[in-house]
Amino acid sequence: MGKTLIVMGNGPSLKDLNWDLIKDFDTFGLNSAYRAYERLDWYPTYHGCFDYIVTECHRQNFVKLINTGKIKQHFYIRNISNASNFTHINLQPWKTTDKINKSIEDFNSFTDNGNSGANACSVGMCLGYTNIILLGVDCNYVEHVEGSTRDGRGGLKMFKTPENNPNYWFDDYQQEGDRYNVPRGQVFHKPAWNDFASLAKENNINMVNCSPISTLECFEKITLSEAIQKYKA
Repeated sequence: MGKTLIVMGNGPSLKDLNWDLIKDFDTFGLNSAYRAYERLDWYPTYHGCFDYIVTECHRQNFVKLINTGKIKQHFYIRNISNASNFTHINLQPWKTTDKINKSIEDFNSFTDNGNSGANACSVGMCLGYTNIILLGVDCNYVEHVEGSTRDGRGGLKMFKTPENNPNYWFDDYQQEGDRYNVPRGQVFHKPAWNDFASLAKENNINMVNCSPISTLECFEKITLSEAIQKYKA
């Protein structure tokens, strides 16, 4: 059957998650989702960030999260901690190598898979997971949400916390002062996912997408209940 990992994107479909359904599975949370963990009294098995702008913006909060010890292992592309539950991902520039990440040794020279969700899946492959369930990977971004403004070449900054954020599963996922990249969902995220789907298939990694509103067509789409039955221990 193999080991199963749930990779949690931060799309709005995650709002409807029945958290009890995933309590017996290893999970991988990403980026600014840490803001909801304390409120939920829930923490993923792993947490990661594979975006340089986001990592720098949230560096202090990531260090605080590491120090709580409530997450088994953290994976970030800046070397921000010496804690035993932190792993530095030495991310290689996009498209500079066709190497496949297959083992923990690859963390020292990690092939960039194009977006945070795909990179989390790739970390999962290195950790020995052969079944991956995608949640909240909707890939239907609004490029410029309320409260955002241009911040240098290709970047955005929140000049206020939006009352409603259509891109994420909770409205204050992005807050005043946050810096991040323009999502570029259709021209960047979607092609990266298509490439990763092919990679996963070539390496006998089973992947299903459980977002009912996802625009991705490269993975089998089933309900979370069906995925749990399919991959339950």
